[in-house]
Amino acid sequence: MVDERSTVALVILFLLFHSTFEQSVPLSSHTEREAIIQLRSSLGLRSREWPIKADPCLIWAGVQCQSGRVVGINISGFKRTRIGRQNPQFAVDALVNFTLLVSFNASRFLLPGSIPDWFGQRLMSLQVLDLRSCSITGAIPYILGNFTNLTALYLSDNSLTGIIPSSLGQLSRLSVLDLSQNSLTGSIPSSIASLGNLTFLDMSLNFLSGTIPPAIGTLSKLEFLNLSSNSLSSSIPGQLGDLSSLVSLDLSFNSLSGLVPPDLRGLRNLQKMVIGHNFLVGSLPSNLFPALTQLQFIVLNHNNFTGELPNILWSMPELQFLDASGNNLTGTMPNLSFNANATAAVFNLSQNMFYGGLTSILTRFSFINLSGNYFQGSASDYTRSNASFDRNCLQNVSNQRTVAECSSFYAERGLTFDNFGLPNATQPPAPAGKSHRSLIILAVVLGGLGLIALLVVVMVMLVVCIRKRGVTNQRGTGVGPVPTGGTPPTPGVSLNFSRLGE
Repeated sequence: MVDERSTVALVILFLLFHSTFEQSVPLSSHTEREAIIQLRSSLGLRSREWPIKADPCLIWAGVQCQSGRVVGINISGFKRTRIGRQNPQFAVDALVNFTLLVSFNASRFLLPGSIPDWFGQRLMSLQVLDLRSCSITGAIPYILGNFTNLTALYLSDNSLTGIIPSSLGQLSRLSVLDLSQNSLTGSIPSSIASLGNLTFLDMSLNFLSGTIPPAIGTLSKLEFLNLSSNSLSSSIPGQLGDLSSLVSLDLSFNSLSGLVPPDLRGLRNLQKMVIGHNFLVGSLPSNLFPALTQLQFIVLNHNNFTGELPNILWSMPELQFLDASGNNLTGTMPNLSFNANATAAVFNLSQNMFYGGLTSILTRFSFINLSGNYFQGSASDYTRSNASFDRNCLQNVSNQRTVAECSSFYAERGLTFDNFGLPNATQPPAPAGKSHRSLIILAVVLGGLGLIALLVVVMVMLVVCIRKRGVTNQRGTGVGPVPTGGTPPTPGVSLNFSRLGE
């Protein structure tokens, strides 16, 4: 055992000595010496980092050499001379002379201009190209697909335009691809699925449109996927659930629609899920989150989710942050027991339609925002500085909804509202079927009574009219005086008035 440890120690010492020895060898190539002096001049670098009289391999900051040859150049964050700042350019032509160059890092160093086409023709040994935050403009050269040895390509935070060239799918050794924070347009090329060694893919903050290629689900080594802040549409491909190595997924701020696919339960190593600010609808799959035991950070806000929040989300021990605000989620707060060792989480469930009473589950959270819901009852046990209860239906809490709002919400659901603890609580209405039947019976009874009353009135009016006519006829029979000496007619004898007046 002692011999094995001694052997390991000797190997480590040898490697350290060998590495130090290689780094301590002066620059041996005359061509590379001239090239690095030319690069220093074209970029306007200061003597503080690259002193003109010193050996580049031994003294210059950011220059890495092996056996007297330049293999790495790192000018990240360097500052130009006063003259160099007057007209900065993407002037790196001297790099073509470093035939063994493995890494070039110019991040946060001003390189205004476009990436030259010869990058993909001459620097064939390059493995790492880092041009983050360099103020680069123009399109991504199609010929960059010739960098067959490239393992990491960083082009983020620039002003790149145009489409993502499909030739990037030829970079079979690529592990990191960062194109974020540019002005790229068009769709995500399906050739990206050919990058079988990819572990990091970031295309966020661009103007990409179209759908998410389902073939991305074949990138079995992918650990980080960020497509946020674009104009991607259609649904989330269920094939993304095959990314079993994925740790972080961000699809927020797009125009994605449809349901959350239950297939995402295959993301068993996922720690961060961000799908907020889309047009996703429906209920959250009940079988999705129980499988995602590593989740620590979930953002579902500003979609159109309905139904209840899965109970598992209230008690997941590793969960640190949940934002489900701005949806149409509903249901009551569960009265669940939780692990005393569970992480003190931050929850934002504001602007939904949760209702009912508060429960002891609230004591789990370091902060919780429940504003804009319909919780009722007493909040005395939970009123604290790390909770927000604005615009609910709670007793003795300021800035709550009106009685009318709360009563209407609970009545529509057939529930009892406690009227803020005051008398005359709003009772649930009778079931719709019984209520309609009662109205029909009442209408029939009232209609029958009205008809009877109408008939009685009509009959009374007929009787009155008949009696009036009888009186009038009796008066009309004795018209005119009786002739002198004549006798009145015999009762019952008919009188002939036809010749009256002749």
